[in-house]
This record gives sequence, C-alpha cells and structure tokens, in this order.
Amino acid sequence: MLSRVLLCIVLLHQSVLVQTLDVVAVLAEEKHKSLKLLEDTLKDEGQLHGWTGAVKVIKLNDTNPITALDKVCSVMSEGAVLLIDMADPLTGQLLRSFARSTGLPYVTLLDKATLIEKDFNPDLHLQIEPPGSVLMGVVRDVITHEHLTGIAVLYDNSFDLDKIPKRFLTGLPAQHLFQEIASSSHNATLRQLYRLEDNQIRNFFIVANKENVKTILETASGTKLMDEKYHWFVLTKDMSITCQGCKTHGRGTVLLFTGQPNNDIMQNEYIPFIRGLSKYISTFTADGSNIDEAFIFDLMNMIGTRLVNQNVDQSVSLNQSDCYSVTGPEPEVYNQSRAFIHSFVNRSRNGVFGPLYFKDNVLTQRLTLSVKRLTFTQQAQSTETIGNWTAERGLSLLDTSLLKPPGKKKYKIVVVPSYPPFVIPKGNNSFDGYCIDLLHEIQGVLKFDYELYPSPDGLVGSMDDQGQWNGVVKELMEKRADIAIGPISVMAERENVIDFTVPYYDLVGLTILLKKPEFDYELFKFLIVLDENVWLCIIASYFLFSGLLYAFDKLSPYSYQNNRRKYENVTPEPRIFTIKEGIWFCMMSLTPQGGGEAPRALSGRLIAATWWLFGFIVIATYTANLAAFLTVSRLDEPIKSLDDLSSQHTVKYAPHNGSAAMVYFQRMAEIEQKFYSIWKNMSLDDTLNPVERAKLAVWDYPVSNKYTKLWETMKLSGFPHSLEEALTSVKNGTFAYIGDAAENQYQTMRSMENCDLWQVGEEFSRKPFALAVQNGSPLRNDLSTAILQLLNQRMLEKLKKKWWDKNKVKCPKLENESEGISLNNIGGVFILIAGGAALALVCLGFELYFFKYKPKQASKNYGVAKSHSKANICQDENGARKQNGVSNGGKALSEDSQVTPSVERKNGSSLNIFNRQKRGVTFNLGDSL
Repeated sequence: MLSRVLLCIVLLHQSVLVQTLDVVAVLAEEKHKSLKLLEDTLKDEGQLHGWTGAVKVIKLNDTNPITALDKVCSVMSEGAVLLIDMADPLTGQLLRSFARSTGLPYVTLLDKATLIEKDFNPDLHLQIEPPGSVLMGVVRDVITHEHLTGIAVLYDNSFDLDKIPKRFLTGLPAQHLFQEIASSSHNATLRQLYRLEDNQIRNFFIVANKENVKTILETASGTKLMDEKYHWFVLTKDMSITCQGCKTHGRGTVLLFTGQPNNDIMQNEYIPFIRGLSKYISTFTADGSNIDEAFIFDLMNMIGTRLVNQNVDQSVSLNQSDCYSVTGPEPEVYNQSRAFIHSFVNRSRNGVFGPLYFKDNVLTQRLTLSVKRLTFTQQAQSTETIGNWTAERGLSLLDTSLLKPPGKKKYKIVVVPSYPPFVIPKGNNSFDGYCIDLLHEIQGVLKFDYELYPSPDGLVGSMDDQGQWNGVVKELMEKRADIAIGPISVMAERENVIDFTVPYYDLVGLTILLKKPEFDYELFKFLIVLDENVWLCIIASYFLFSGLLYAFDKLSPYSYQNNRRKYENVTPEPRIFTIKEGIWFCMMSLTPQGGGEAPRALSGRLIAATWWLFGFIVIATYTANLAAFLTVSRLDEPIKSLDDLSSQHTVKYAPHNGSAAMVYFQRMAEIEQKFYSIWKNMSLDDTLNPVERAKLAVWDYPVSNKYTKLWETMKLSGFPHSLEEALTSVKNGTFAYIGDAAENQYQTMRSMENCDLWQVGEEFSRKPFALAVQNGSPLRNDLSTAILQLLNQRMLEKLKKKWWDKNKVKCPKLENESEGISLNNIGGVFILIAGGAALALVCLGFELYFFKYKPKQASKNYGVAKSHSKANICQDENGARKQNGVSNGGKALSEDSQVTPSVERKNGSSLNIFNRQKRGVTFNLGDSL
C-alpha cells in the first residue's frame, strides 16, 4: 500500500514543482512488502510528465539508527529540501536530530505518542497526524456510546497499530484485547476467533483492509459467532466493503464504518488523478483507492503549493563524510525552512474525505465516515445507512443506539426456582414473585421476549475447591442462558466469571431464623407460684382462724366483751372480736401494716400468735418461691445473635446447601486456618532472634477460631437442600436456619400464620441483589439502564410494598424478659388493685345510700308522729284549762310561751318531748306523752 502512497508523492511533486527539488522519504520496510513496485515504476523519471526532481525512498531493513543515517547521508550529496519521516521511533529520533542540525524541514507522518519533546521544533517540524490515528477514535466512541466491554480489536498492517500506540482505549472501563490478524486462511482465522470467544469476547472490531475484513466475516458467518449476542464492527480505509460469502442460518448484523467522500473533490480532482496513475500501476483505480491515498493526495497538494508559494530554492547538500560533523544550519536555509513550516499555520484545504486544517500545532484531517448496518441471512443481504462519524462530533445516528435490532430479541432466562418472595414457582416453568414482576417491567422498557427455565440444581451458584461452578452461574458461563434472575448476591468471585447489573434491591445480609420461644405469659403469675391446694389450705386456715378468734373472744370470761369493768380505763380501748373483726385481724396480720389490737384473753392471744407464726412462714415461703420462680424463667435466654448460637449446643444450625451464606462461612473458616498457620509457623520459627521471640511471646493466640467452630458444627448438623426442608427443621425447634435477611423476614411476616418463626441477629456479610448476565454481555448496560429508570419511577418501591407489606401477618411482639418482668406477667397485680378499688367504690356507694336515704324515711315517720302529738297536746290543754277555770276561748299558754318538739332515738323507738318555755321557765311535757 505504501508504494502507492509514495507514487502519489512523486507525481504530486511533479505537478506543483518545476525546479529540481528532491524529497527524502525514510520508512521501515518490514510492514510494506510492495516497495519493489515503486522502484520499477520510478526507473524512468522522464516518463512522469517532465518531473525534474526526485522522491528518494530509503528503505530500512533493520532498526539500526546509524545504518539509517548513513543511507540518508548517501543521498544528501545531491541536495534535498524536505525530509519525510516514517521510520521506527528509535531511528526517527536520530533522523530528526540530523534534520535540525542541518536546518532541513522535516515532516513526521507518525502518531504523536512516538515523538519526544525535543522533536517538536516549531521552526523546522511539521507534525502530521496520520489518518489511522484519527480513525481509531471510532473504536473509542463506539465503546463509550454503547457501554461495551469484552472487546477484541483485530487489525492488520493497513492500520499499523504497532506504530499507533493503543492509548485510545486508556481510561475506558472495558476489558479489551488487541490481536493482529494472523493469517488469511479460513481455519487459522476460525481458531483465532474461538480463542477470543473463550476469553469472554462478545464485541469484535475489525480494523483492516477489505480483503481481511471479508475473510473474517465469511469465516464467522457460518458459526455461532454471528448470533445476536455478538456484535461486529468493521473499520476500514477502503471506499466500500462487500461480503458475498456472508451467510448465516439466523440473521447476522455488522456495523460498517467507511469513508464518506466530498463528491465534488472526488469527481473533479481525485478520480482524474487516479486514472492518470492507472497507466503506471494497474492497481490504481477509483474503486480501489482508500483514505490513506486520498490523504496523501490532499497533503502533497498542500505541501507542493506551500513549496511553490514560499519560493523554496535552497536545498541542503552534504557529502557523506560531512554528515557527522555538521555544526549547525546555514542561516539562509534555516530561514527558508522556518518560513516554509510557518506557512502551514492557519492554513486549510478541502480534502477528499474531509478538510485538512492546522490544530494545536498539528496538521490533521477532519474525516467523515459513513455508518452502515449490513444485515444478511442465508438468502439475502441488505445495507442501510444509520448515521455518520466525524472526528470532532463523534457519532451522529438516526437512532439512539447502534445495536438496536430490527425486531424483538428473545432471551433465555434461568431462574432461581424457589426463593419466596423473589421467585415463587407455580408449575410448568411458570413463576411469580418480586423478580418476575421486575422482569415484566424491564420487558416493557426494553421490548424483548424471553423464555424462563429453572436452574437445574436449584442453586444460585458457588465455586468448589476445583474451581467448578454450579447453579445459575454455571448456566451463564456455559452460554445456556442469557440472563439469570433471582436473589443473586453480587460477590467478587462471581464477578470474575459473570457480569452483574446495577442492584435492584437494597443491601441484604445474613440473619438467623428460629422457632419463636414459647414464654408462659400469666397475668396472675404471682398466684401460680404456689400450688392450688396450698392456696386452698391457706384460705381455709384464714377463715378458720377468723372464726376461732371470734369464738375464743366470745367464750373466754377474761375477754374484753365479757369483762368490761376491768378494762374501763385501759388505753388503747380493747376491741371486741366479732366475726367481722376476726376476718379483718387475720387479713391485716399478713401485711406489713399489722393486725392491730390483739385479744385480751390468754387463749385469744395464743390463737393470734399461732396465726402470726403461720402467716410469717407462708409469706416468707411465698416471697422466696416467687423470686426463685422469676429468676429461673429469666435464666432461659433465647438465642439472639450468632455468638449466642455458637455458644450453645442444643440447637443445630446451618445455611442452605450451596448458598452464598454457606460460601461465606466456608471462606471465613479457611481464612482463619490460613492465619493460624502463619502464626504457628512464626511461633515455631527457630531462626527468630531473642528480641523477635520476646515480641512474639505476648501474642499467644492472636487468631480467632470463631468461624472454624461454626463451620465444623454446620458440617455436623448437615446443610438443608431446600428452603422447605430448612423450615420444617426450624419449626421442630431444634434447628436454626442462617439465610438472607429478606428471605427470613418474609417467612416471619407472611408465610407462618401461627407466628411461630422469628428473625434474630444483626445482619452481617451484606451484599446487594442484582441480575446476572454473561461476562461481557451488552445486556448488562441495557438492563442496568432499565432498572435505573424503574428506580426513578419508584416502581421498585411499589413492588417491595406489594410483596412485603400486603397481607402481612400481625404477630404479637415478643417481650424481652432479660430487661425486666413484663406487664404480661405482673399485670394481675394491677388487676387486683383495680378490683380492690372497684369494691371500695361499691361500698362507698352503699354507705352514701344508707346515709342519705334512711334519714329521709325517718323524717317522714317523724312528720306523722308530730301531727298526732299536736292533736293530743291540744286536747290535754283544753281539758286542763277547763279544770283551771279557763274557757275554751281562752289561751292555756301565754303568747310568750313556746312548745319545741324533740325526737330522741332510744332502743329503736321514738319519744316525743315537748319543752315549754315561759319567761325563762321550761316545762318538760315529755312525761305526759
């Protein structure tokens, strides 16, 4: 290819120069195998339209810089006005140093990363960015736009990536490989592609000429590498790509990036020039030209114009013997070279595939590429233009994505079969649950079809000691599924073999699921301290001694009620022990308040003392028994943490077989063993000096063996193979299940109607849940985008409420007996208080009733008696007056006399007493009544 480029240089110089001005081009030979064609074509310079100068091509057979400089010096005797540097980096540094010493302007058609700082001499150096360096921006833009990972860049010498440093992918979060196309044979190409596929490569960039592109596409089209999960991108410098042999049983899709020329320049300038070359080299045709040749056409026209306009007529001539003794450039030559180089600043030229312009001290081309989608099946092919690419604007597409398929895609999705509420099996490969609802929402966003099938072993996936995987992870690794859905924890070891989307659920740790402890809550727990028969005996004794106190006080001649004269002046006043007083005395004797005044008779005192002794023993026994009863009930502490679980031996415990929890405990135990081995080796190391051994002596056993003990106990307990098996063991009360907190929470809230399960312990080893895809799959970005969209729409929150809050069982709160006696056990005391207060209120009501109602009845009876008394008094007075000679019309009582009735209760009868007062004299008339 380069021979064609250099022929362009020769002919373009002939078209713009009339004097003899030689140009020296230095290039490495190993990448350019057709230079012999150039030499044969340039034998007769007179044939090239009167060309009087020459392009002196120096081919470097090795990388020895001294040899290269000797070859340059050998042609400098005839003079030169320009040095074009296309050598390897080491040789190029020496040649550019030679040019600066002689004042010869030099052009570097190399990637700027191969240059060093002193190469950038603004007076002598014209840096040109080759089209290959510009075109590699396509790869970066596509990867960034589509969020690709798992990338392979297959290139040939047309792009020469060995001389274009692979920095264009630096900083991208994408795994990528660069491989040179090894061979054009079908078998070698197929082996190379399958090796890449084994390395989880799903995105192939072919950066090559059209022959190699055709070979690779035809090789891949008959294999699974053209399935929809693989993406192919073709970047070439050729004008067009055809692939007649590309056929597949499904539908293959290839994205093509080819040059988009300026039609006016192409038709009016470039094609006539190419036709003129075709008589010298038959391979020069308009269809066979490429971006490199068009770039040289534009560049040499621009350089030739500058040489003519700047009147460059001073060439640098040196004998070979003088090459190593050059002290500095001639002023005339240096000034001419500087004027020539500076003439490119702010200059531009409309090129075949875009304008050439000066930017950041570099002459570059604003290339424009056409983006096309090639679709082919077994019978037909079609090509459609979907956008373009420019170096400044990047991708400009008619649609939002390069990878959008013409129709709906269908994916195989493996499901963790039984993990409520995330996945709930319904039979016949149909499922329900949080994850299934999430999948439906994602389907609505991405518009795809899917087929569900359960994990063959029912597991999420873990790696054994041989590095083999199981569960849904294995399904993804072996390409049997495109997506895995379920409560799949994001773990570092899983991320090495599969990819995860953004999390769709919060961080979830491990907790312990236990059967809820059965505490005996009794409102009257203080009563069950003693047996029922004991309480009956105490009550019987109480009433018996109450009766005995009454009987002894009634019968004893020395009691107060039978010997009142003896105790007339005794204080406090003795009490009479009736039945009521006996009951009250026995009750108060059992309290700290005391029973009050004891009987006066010796027999009564003995009965009281006997009751006191009995009451003391009963109260002391009750108090001690109550304290012991409550203490024993609180000593039976339930399991509340992983440490509690490891310190007991009655309850077995283990996680689900093959679960992330099992892997966690296994890994932790292995780490403890490794640290223990390190510590043991340090302790037993005989090479330690006394100082080091003294420092180590204080560290007797620095490594915990907590997880080692847990792991050994779990292995003895056995790992349940299903959630149902684990729940059955937990409900039996002799097993604790260690699992994800979300799963355990669901079991405690919804699945157990009897509220017989509870979740204990702080969450540990917290990890998010996410969807899993094959390593390098582009589905990761699509699914992540959909999940983030649903998160912003609060759809994930709605799904969580649906599966966790709806129909949630309200279980009673479990009291923490270790913090104190709960109201459930001591509440009977308050009921007793309330009952006593209620009884007192009832008594108060009766007292008020009798106090207010009885006097009213007495008043009514008194009114009747008063009327009868008045009538009798009047009759008696009239009779007395007659006897005393007073007529009935007179008054027996004077006006100043007054009769006042009084009522006195005595022995239940009423006695009417009337007092007559007359002038200070009172007459008692009661006796007459």
